[in-house]
Amino acid sequence: MSNDLSDLLTADFGFDVSRGNYADCTPLNIFGFNNTLSTDFETIWNDSTAYVFPTQALEMTLVSTSGSDTMDVLISGLDAQYHMISEVVTLTGTSPVTTDKLFFRINSVVILSGSNVGNITVKNGTVTYGFIGPEIGLTQACVYTVPAGHALYIFRITANSATATGSQYVTIRNYTKSHTGRILRVASATMGHSQVDYNRQIPFKVDEKTDFQFEAKSSSSSNVVAMFIEGILQNKVPGSL
Repeated sequence: MSNDLSDLLTADFGFDVSRGNYADCTPLNIFGFNNTLSTDFETIWNDSTAYVFPTQALEMTLVSTSGSDTMDVLISGLDAQYHMISEVVTLTGTSPVTTDKLFFRINSVVILSGSNVGNITVKNGTVTYGFIGPEIGLTQACVYTVPAGHALYIFRITANSATATGSQYVTIRNYTKSHTGRILRVASATMGHSQVDYNRQIPFKVDEKTDFQFEAKSSSSSNVVAMFIEGILQNKVPGSL
């Protein structure tokens, strides 16, 4: 008789999702960091600018600022129909390499071995769609697009800023854009101390084919802000195309 009880459900839904006990649910953890937040709204990601989504599916060019970075890199994203695609690209240091696939969205980029020495960028032309800082190993961006036939349910949001005080505060907000072009900038909130937690009793739902990101700005000077998002990506959504 097998003693493997890993497929038995427990009272902790999130734990069971992480163990893969729900075939239609995948855990999703999104990390964002911006260390030069200005007084204008910027995306919370480690390239410290407003993130721009592609207007069409594009080949991507990957390059590092260090010749030592020759590891494989996994790019995960969506094609022009919002279907999930991925590709592994082998870096060649400071010499650019391009993807074979065309990416309409990039949801994450992560190295598959070692530790990156330089900045790794994922670009088309002069526009950056993915950025990995030295020794970080993966993108740190509060940017995600929900695949077709899926829905994203956000359960917890944590915002941190060591420089937020009573006299210098951070304003955060949620940005979504549907595939039909509707843009919503909602859930604006300010923080004047180091950490704010939003634990939702009813999860916030982001529909399929929707661009999702968190933006922030500082009340004065420059600020540092980080954000952690916990959610569940569910597939086989009733009524999805």
